[in-house]
Order: sequence, then structure tokens, then C-alpha cells
Amino acid sequence: MAAEPYDLVVFGATGYTGQFVAEEIARIAEKNSKLKYAFAGRNKVKLNKTVEMAKMNTGLELRNVGVIVADVNDEESLLNMAKQAKVVLNCVGPYRFYGDRVVSACIKGGADHVDISGEPQYLEQMQLSYSKQAQENGVHVIGSCGFDSIPADIGTLFLQDSFPGDVNSVEAVVGLDDDSSGGASVNFTTLECAVLGLTHAKKLKQLRRELFTTPLPKPSYKPEPRGKLFYSEEAQRWCLPNIASDRSVVKRSQHLNYELEQRRPIQFNIFFGMKSLWTAFGSILFGIVFYIMVSFAFTKSLLLKYPEFFTLGTFTRKGPKRSDLTSVKFCVTLTGKGWDTKLEDPNQQHTDPPNTTMTVKIVGPDPGYFATAILATQCAVTVLEEKDKLPRSGGVYPPATAFMKTTLIARLQEKGISFTIKE
Repeated sequence: MAAEPYDLVVFGATGYTGQFVAEEIARIAEKNSKLKYAFAGRNKVKLNKTVEMAKMNTGLELRNVGVIVADVNDEESLLNMAKQAKVVLNCVGPYRFYGDRVVSACIKGGADHVDISGEPQYLEQMQLSYSKQAQENGVHVIGSCGFDSIPADIGTLFLQDSFPGDVNSVEAVVGLDDDSSGGASVNFTTLECAVLGLTHAKKLKQLRRELFTTPLPKPSYKPEPRGKLFYSEEAQRWCLPNIASDRSVVKRSQHLNYELEQRRPIQFNIFFGMKSLWTAFGSILFGIVFYIMVSFAFTKSLLLKYPEFFTLGTFTRKGPKRSDLTSVKFCVTLTGKGWDTKLEDPNQQHTDPPNTTMTVKIVGPDPGYFATAILATQCAVTVLEEKDKLPRSGGVYPPATAFMKTTLIARLQEKGISFTIKE
């Protein structure tokens, strides 16, 4: 096969999130003149509009950006795109409908694949279906490289590597930073993915039985049980259960890291955190209504047809205004509990209760768009520049397994996403 003309290709660049990702790639290319990149999508007119929007929003000229027409419903066009790329950054969701075709095309075409999915069923099915083929073809497929789930997954890895001994459990709280102000709506695709994920949640059980065949060592000490609503002293937030994809992604990483690297697996729980108790109560009410509506075909259809009305403007088909995003900042607080000593054998268990605690804070810009663009593009650049540090010759991996031996955290720090240990 001829040499690839592009280092990075953003597939789905005409979408709302894809626009942010495309602009971040352009900023990276401005500092690295050797980087060749392209925007891909099914409509050439819209792709050209993406280029013009990127010029306006970044103030850059984007002289050397390529344009590739590719459609998720046209396998030949996907394969043609993959053959032109070293790394494809896939922004086309819902991934349960469209992701498989892109992953398959990348493996056949020899392009590494990075995506921003927060859909556990898709992510785990790709690992089950394509790990062997990807490894044989020398292709790395890495999912959930946006806000779902880099802060939680890479943050847990950072905490484990910083801890003085063995970590027993990690509790994560996701929320807005104290310096955050204002608010913004969320793009409709996020809601659609959540609805579909909850609808098909039962299918995950069988999938996981096939995927996780190596039993993990049983920990001697369970983490402190939490109620449906509690106050976290470490995060200084009122907390509710978090049903997003982070927990499933971290569990996959812990399982693979035990299998591949003989690293001691940790127990992981994650919560949404809110400063106001009244906001927490409102979120509980929203969650109840959401669950009821998703449980019935008619109300689920109404929710997806009129998202602005039934979510009180939280989700919108138009996407949020950029001006509403600039003052928003996320904060993920991870508290690890464990021991100040380390046992060499990960199967061996400590006989004394955990005696050491460490808290890590990860802070960055608006999580849905600005942060996701930074996270995903830095993951793609890391794959491009540090492929020799990724696991095996290829395969399908979550972030903390894929990037364990790379400089990803340092790259994110340079882009304004901070990882700090709280004193």
C-alpha cells in the first residue's frame, strides 16, 4: 500500500462536536508544519463549511487541510478514507449504529482508530469482535477518548502510579469546578446515546460474560458503601450515582492491565457531584422522569422527538452556543484508599485494613466540547507519535491500557488540563 497522505483524519468533522475536534487539530498543525491532516464526512459542501468555520473560530489560514468524502453507509468510501490515514479520529455517533463499520474499515485499511464514544455496549463489543484481527493487522483501536472517559480512566491510572503503595479502591466525583460559571445545553446525540444505552442495558451482561474470561483476584476489603445521596468531604459536593460509561471503561482497563501487565486491580465507583443540595434534589427528579420515559416506547419516542421540551432545554438538537461554553470548567475528584506498602504479587491480599488516602483533582475547560476536543486530539497525536509504546502490535483497548506507557498526561497538562494531587 502506498504511503498514507494524511497523519490524522477527523471523520464526522461536519457534526457539532466534530467541528471542535477539527479546530483543535488545526491548532496542533499550526505548531507542527509537518503534520498532514484532513476532515472527512459525507457532504463535501458541509466539509468546506467546516473548514471556513474553523478558519473563523481559530484565526488560522488552514491552507493545507484535506477534504475526504466518506459515508458510514458506504463501506468502500470508509475503506478509501482509512487507506489515506495513519490515524482516524471518529466523531460519528451514535456509535452503536455507525461505529462498527468505521472500526472494520480502519482495521482493513491499516489506520489506527480513536473515538469519543461513551457507549459501553459498543465499546465492549468492539473489543470482543475485533481485538484479534486488529492485533494481526497492527492496528490500535482505542475508544472513549473524550470526556467519556479520559479523566476517570487516565485519572485512576495517574492516582495508582502516584500512590505510595497499593490502591484498594477509587471513588470519583464528576462535576463543575469552583471557578466555573454559567451553563450550557448539551447536544442531542448525547441524549440519544443515553436513551439507547439504558434501553439495551440487559444485553451487556451476556457480552461481559464472553469478554471477561479471566477472573480477577477478590479484594479483602470493600469500599465504604454509599447511599443514593451523600456528601463527599474530598470533593466538597453532594453526590448521586453516575450511570455514564466511566465505570465500565475503568473496569475494562483494570481487567486488561491485570491480564497484560500484572497490575493489581482496584475497585471503582463514580458519582455526579453538585455544590447545591437543591440541585441534587432536582437531578434526582430529572432522573426519575427520564427513567420512566425511557421505559415505555411511546414516551421514549416523545423524549427523542422533543428533547428541548422534556429536558427543559438541557438537551438540544442545535447544540449549545459557544459563548455559553467559555466560562464552564469541569472538575473530576478521585480519592484512592489503600496501603502505604506494595505487595509484589497482585493476587496476594493485604491482611490489614487500608491505612492511606490520596486525592487527585483533574480540571479543564467545558467537558462536552472544548475539553473533549483536546482530550481526543491529544490521544490521536499520542497514537501517531508513540505507537511503539502502545500494547502489543495492535488490538482494541480502553485508554488507561492503551496509553499506560506514553506521555499522554504530560501532553494534556500542556494543553491546560491539570492533574494535581491534593495536599
